[in-house]
Amino acid sequence: MASSKETKISAYLDLGLQFAVAVGLGVGVGYFADEKLKTFPLFLLLGLLLGATSGFLNIYRAVFPYKGQKQKEEKKDEE
Repeated sequence: MASSKETKISAYLDLGLQFAVAVGLGVGVGYFADEKLKTFPLFLLLGLLLGATSGFLNIYRAVFPYKGQKQKEEKKDEE
């Protein structure tokens, strides 16, 4: 069985991938919108900003969980 330290670390291993996917989706959707509307680079830049913002928000939520969620996890670990 995995130690508690390994389980805590494994929760953070996919954060880089989540960030890259969020930015990639934002850029992809922005590029697609620019191609359709002929407004290059407006939506590409907006997609980049929204993707990066959502990626950072995912990281922030993983590193600094809500107090209520953290207390629930601590109770769960005690059981």
